[in-house]
Amino acid sequence: MADLQQLEITAQLLDNLSIAVREMEKYYNENNNENFIKSKKEILEIQNKISKINMG
Repeated sequence: MADLQQLEITAQLLDNLSIAVREMEKYYNENNNENFIKSKKEILEIQNKISKINMG
């Protein structure tokens, strides 16, 4: 994968990560445990994808 493609994908994942963090914070404040856990899992998946891009 070309460096530019990696940067574009990473930028999109970081945008998604930012959105997921805001959602997780919202669910935390609402005491919505189910959606909080879903958001947390989404964040971990995004972090894992970013790590794979940066390693490979």
